[in-house]
Amino acid sequence: MSKIFFNVQQLLLAGVITMFLFSSCEKDKETAVALPPDNLNGVFIINEGAYGSGNGSISFISSDSSYYNADLYNTVNNSALGDIVQSMTIYNNYAYIPVNNSQRMEVVSMTDFKRKGSITGLSSPRYFVGNGNTGFVSDWVSNKVFVINLSSLAIIDTIPCGAGPEGMTIANNKLFICNSGGFSDDSSITVADINTHEIITTIHTPVNPTCAVVDANGMVRVLCKGSLGSDFTPTPDDAPGALLSIDPSNFGITQTLYFNYDRHPVKMQISSDKLNLFYLNGDQGYSGTIDKMLIDATTLPSSPFINSEFYGLGVNPKNGDIYGGRVNFSANTYAVHYNSAGIIQDSVAVGIGPNGFAFN
Repeated sequence: MSKIFFNVQQLLLAGVITMFLFSSCEKDKETAVALPPDNLNGVFIINEGAYGSGNGSISFISSDSSYYNADLYNTVNNSALGDIVQSMTIYNNYAYIPVNNSQRMEVVSMTDFKRKGSITGLSSPRYFVGNGNTGFVSDWVSNKVFVINLSSLAIIDTIPCGAGPEGMTIANNKLFICNSGGFSDDSSITVADINTHEIITTIHTPVNPTCAVVDANGMVRVLCKGSLGSDFTPTPDDAPGALLSIDPSNFGITQTLYFNYDRHPVKMQISSDKLNLFYLNGDQGYSGTIDKMLIDATTLPSSPFINSEFYGLGVNPKNGDIYGGRVNFSANTYAVHYNSAGIIQDSVAVGIGPNGFAFN
């Protein structure tokens, strides 16, 4: 079966978004809407959908490029996923999918993508992390992290946070929760015990930390997007974005790298060897070009690694390939695939607002 690769500029000029990785024969068209194969190894694209429309979706491309589905959850479960699909995390053979504006988190089997259950009682779920048989879901509106028993899918506890808890990571048996500011601003990370769920400390940070990862040195790396004025026009009075390194053993900030006032980075990822950081660097705090930097760097990159603007970002842990989701909140768009050297490989038609990726 042949692959079809598309030059991005040609796609834009033509005004046509075409599914990639398939030839145009009728057999391939039928394959694209069939039930998925037994092995769900590949790339999942999280399409949040248009706000209030309930048309969020998950697109899927198999690793061998033999199968593509633009709306996998709907195909398998015969129902829409919901309103604003925020993220998807694969953990212990299940995928945990917070659906922000539908106020629930769907749980599906990674064997066949069939729905296992739904966790309700949430206000605005954003991101999930797991530890043993316990899950943690950040909830942006309620300023809490919900603690979930993963066997029963029941809420068993909550952890109070700052405003707009967003990204989380686990280090030294502690849960680091980024308080992204919600409807205002916040400058803190809540740290809780992973077993007792009790708050240990609050780390004061630059404005609006949004995501955190653990690097090869065991440091917690935190990306703060800063703050824009009410008109969303960057000015020197804005709080700049920042990249931090935090020692999880004593909660000390060991490095702070500030961006220019007109840079508000988001959606940080880390390579599988935990030696390289990737993030979107833009002026609006939700999209940007792709930067790459070594964890031991003492300065921020002076130029983009991939000089093209994206809303979603993912790094495949199997091969280091990079994926970006194009900005469009009202119509279907596409995601672009680069190799680890930043050279474009191909693109794929996806849903509305591709905000992230998951890899299996």
